Amino acid sequence: MRNQHQAPSRIKASIPKLAVAAILATSSSIVLGQDYPTKPIRLVSAHAAGGAADTLSRIVAEQLGNKLGQPIVVENRPGASTALAAEYVARAPADGYTILMATVTTLSINPTIMPALKYDAIKDFAPITVVASTPFFLGTNVNLPVTSVQELIKMAKQKPGKLNYGSSGNGTSSHLAGELFNDMANINMLQIPYKATSARNTDLSSGIIQVVFGNDLLPFSETGKVRILGVTSKDRLSGHPEIPTVAEAGNLPGYEASVWYGLIAPKGTPPKIINRLSATIHDIVIDPKVKQKIMATIGGEAIGSSPEAFSDLIQSDTQKWRAVIKRAGIATVQ
Repeated sequence: MRNQHQAPSRIKASIPKLAVAAILATSSSIVLGQDYPTKPIRLVSAHAAGGAADTLSRIVAEQLGNKLGQPIVVENRPGASTALAAEYVARAPADGYTILMATVTTLSINPTIMPALKYDAIKDFAPITVVASTPFFLGTNVNLPVTSVQELIKMAKQKPGKLNYGSSGNGTSSHLAGELFNDMANINMLQIPYKATSARNTDLSSGIIQVVFGNDLLPFSETGKVRILGVTSKDRLSGHPEIPTVAEAGNLPGYEASVWYGLIAPKGTPPKIINRLSATIHDIVIDPKVKQKIMATIGGEAIGSSPEAFSDLIQSDTQKWRAVIKRAGIATVQ
C-alpha cells in the first residue's frame, strides 16, 4: 500500500517550475539556518553601559556567543526612550547579524506615547524571544499606616487625591503601572515623576512621597526603610514567594505590570535564523546559573519564549497600555 503522504508520480511530474524554485529557496533557507552564523553578531543595547538592562544584554551575548561559536558584540545606542536603537536596527540588513534587546517601552509603549516614531513596532521587526521579565514591587513609606494592598486601596478611597506615588517619569512603565492600579482599584493617587530613581527612592524612604512602583525597592525593604506590599507580576516570584502579587493581595484579578526584555531582528530575517536564535536563547535561560544571574541583575525571571508567543505579547501589551495611556490622559511626545 502506498504511503498516504507519498504523492503520485503524475502529480510530481506536474509541479510547475515556480514551485520547484520555491522548494529550492526553502532548502536554501534551511541551509542558511544551519550554517548561521559565519561571522560576529551585533547585539544592540538601547541602554547606556553599566545599567541593569545593558548587563542583561551582556549576559545574553556571552552565553549566545558560546553556543553559536561566534562573538556577540554588544553595541550601546541609548537615547529617546530606546527609540534611537530601534530605528537603527529597523534599517539594518535582515540577515541575522544585527539584533536588538528591546523592551516593553520600545515595542508596546512608545508607539502610543511617541506617535512620530520612525519605526513601526509590528511591521519593521521579527520577534525572536522574550528573554526575561521584571515586575515592580509596590512599596510604601513605613510610616504610612497600611500593611496590605487592600488597606492602601481603602485609604486611597477615603482620601481621594491625597496619596501620591513616585514614578520614573511621564509615560514610563512605572507610571503606567500606577495608572493601571488607579484604574482597577478605582482610586486616584497622584503621580510624582522623577528623573532619577535614586531621588525617588530617597523621597519614599523619608516620607515625601507615600508609594512607589519600583523594581529596585528590595534593598530598602531589607533595611526597614520601605514596606513591600506586593509584586506586580502575574505569579509570585520564585525568588521571593513570600511576597503576594498585587492582584491577589488587592483583590484585583488580572492586574499585571512588568518590564520585559526581548530580542528582535529586522523584518525579513529568515525564519530559520529566527527559530535558531530563539531555541538557543531558550537553552541558555533554562540553565539554573543563568537564571540566577538574570535574577540578580534585573530582579526578574528568565523566560525564553517562542517567536509566536513574543509576537502575541507585543500586541496584547500594546493594546493594554494604549488604553491606560488614553484613560489617564498621558501626554504624547511629538
